[in-house]
Amino acid sequence: MTRKSIFINALVLLISVTSVFSAAGKVYLVIASDTAIWDGMSTSEFNCTYNASLYTNPDMNAYKVMNTAFREQFKDSYGQPIKMTWYMMGGNIFRYATNRNFPVPNTMTLYLMKKYHGEAVQQTGDELSIHYHTFAWTDYDNDGKWYWNQALDFNECRDDFDFTLCQYLLEEETFPVSFRSGWHYMDNHWQHYLNEIMPYSLHNDYPSDRIDTVEPLDNTSHWAQASSKWTAYRPSDENYQLPGNGAGFIVRSRHFNSFKANGLLDQIFAEADTGADQIVCIWGHLPETDFLTNIEKIDNLAHLAAVKYPNVKFSYCTGIEALQKYRNATDFTAPILTFESETVSDSVYLMVRTDEPIFQRVPFIAAKDVYENYFIVPCEPTGTNEWRSMKAVDKNFIAKVGAVVCDTLGNQSMKFIKFRPDDIYIDNLENGYSEIRGNWAQSIKNSWGTDSRIATIATGDTALVRWIPEIIQQSNYGSFAF
Repeated sequence: MTRKSIFINALVLLISVTSVFSAAGKVYLVIASDTAIWDGMSTSEFNCTYNASLYTNPDMNAYKVMNTAFREQFKDSYGQPIKMTWYMMGGNIFRYATNRNFPVPNTMTLYLMKKYHGEAVQQTGDELSIHYHTFAWTDYDNDGKWYWNQALDFNECRDDFDFTLCQYLLEEETFPVSFRSGWHYMDNHWQHYLNEIMPYSLHNDYPSDRIDTVEPLDNTSHWAQASSKWTAYRPSDENYQLPGNGAGFIVRSRHFNSFKANGLLDQIFAEADTGADQIVCIWGHLPETDFLTNIEKIDNLAHLAAVKYPNVKFSYCTGIEALQKYRNATDFTAPILTFESETVSDSVYLMVRTDEPIFQRVPFIAAKDVYENYFIVPCEPTGTNEWRSMKAVDKNFIAKVGAVVCDTLGNQSMKFIKFRPDDIYIDNLENGYSEIRGNWAQSIKNSWGTDSRIATIATGDTALVRWIPEIIQQSNYGSFAF
């Protein structure tokens, strides 16, 4: 064999080895929290009263996990600090809470996260979305004891789910692109509906197959027929557990503890090493005492697997980012959304236009009236990428409407029209609050936010405070003090 042929053979071998190395897949890790408030939650109480300290107390998990120094400890193969996806629980058991220390009880978890950690969420690139449990106040066994049971079917909760979607959109300007169901419960009706309004579901809980029969019912789910692979699939309309022609994608997920015990990340990296991209949702609950240490352990396991499989790189992503990367997306621009109203006498019609096709069958339009009823406004196509509300809303009673769309990759746009001004809240920490007379002291009792002010009044004395709202729209306002 000549020196030239040896060189050519070596070059062919080098090219072959290089091609094998470059064929390794990537691992997209979604670190998520199904985020509720447990302090005050009771499935035996129709009207619960919740303690917000999980979000407001600097010594508790929300502040700690948002700390930049904490995040910087955990970086992926590209040097990117860990990102979180926050699935914020709302609906039913929160909707009927007695709390009056934030604007809307139903959206309290999202409101608190945004109020106290909104800047941190933006800085870290975290994702805010919705987590929904199919609670229903029922007595299925007819023993006279009512509970917030897990509903037997999504349709029992459909109205509440729609109500919650409307409130999240109109009050917190949040609508899910990625979503996780409570207890990982799913049925064909619900998944089919999700496939009409949002593209990504991260709640495949293979191999779980559980039925609870003792009230209060919870943790019923069926995923035994689903794929065991850590890849995304489009669900069948006939069986959400199986691949089909559904518009959305479903991703497998497991709790932190599942990864700590049985070498799952090793298996995932090994599969990626064969050339198949892997997408993984690893979740916990923000109130868990070991929530922070579990994040540390998952990061350690990911780096150990990366050392074992050096050709495989892993990336910390939000739910949306992970699916977009998995799908090799190149378009990250949200649709240009036009949202307008047309008034005919006392009737208001709503029109939506976009500059490109959208994922949803039709845009999601939510409305709020002056009595704080929330409802979906159905619409129908009137042309290419154009829609109009099927029924009018009464201009004398409508307060606010919002429209939201996303493209087929999950890039989202939303717009709002206000027919009445938004509510204005002035706390003792706001600029519009001032104390005019009296001996005022700080208190944590009966507080809106983290504290309140209390005055001790002697006989013949008075105490006086002043609230000055910033009025930006002329209207009639009602005033309420708490």
